[in-house]
Amino acid sequence: MTTREERREQIAEARRAQILEAALSVFTRKGYSEATVPDVAREAGVAVGTIYNYYESKRDLLGSIITTYVISQPFLDLLEKSIGSDDREFVVGVMENRLMFGFENIDRFWFVMTEAIRDAEWREYLATRILGPVFEYPRKFLQAKVESGEFREVDVKLAVRAMIGMVMGFLFLYRIEGERSPAGGASARHVAEELADLVLNGFRTRTGNGRRPQ
Repeated sequence: MTTREERREQIAEARRAQILEAALSVFTRKGYSEATVPDVAREAGVAVGTIYNYYESKRDLLGSIITTYVISQPFLDLLEKSIGSDDREFVVGVMENRLMFGFENIDRFWFVMTEAIRDAEWREYLATRILGPVFEYPRKFLQAKVESGEFREVDVKLAVRAMIGMVMGFLFLYRIEGERSPAGGASARHVAEELADLVLNGFRTRTGNGRRPQ
């Protein structure tokens, strides 16, 4: 049986989700810098004060959008679960997950990139609070592979950023090229496999035969 406290928390969670979805809609439509908390309140159908009951500021809303929709807990769980898997399975699985999300949502979240270009404080937040922890998962994966001799010696920190940058850069170009993009008719799985081949053939020891991993 649901207790009064549990019911209160369920209502609060529903209200947070309502406000966050409204914020995402407003930020996507107007851009983060042009949007205001009153805009979000109108979109959500609540009083401005209600927003501040759940989120400290517009910047807090932006950070919550990232951790709820983009770098979500299910994605972090996937990274954690995949670390001990086959090297190709790990790289393809993670890339496919991010590409699928990007293909479906890049227009909704483009404002995140434009805000990072415009605002140094937001860049710092992204680098330390969002991307920093995410980098740890592929870093652990690559470090273990290098130490076991499966991958050649590389600068692991640089390699992690190259892997993530490959996906981010690919989605950036996909957004710019639109229908002209070669990924336009391709599945996220196909693109992930092609990118993974580039990554893994670059990391493999010189004793490898260069064939596509099975």
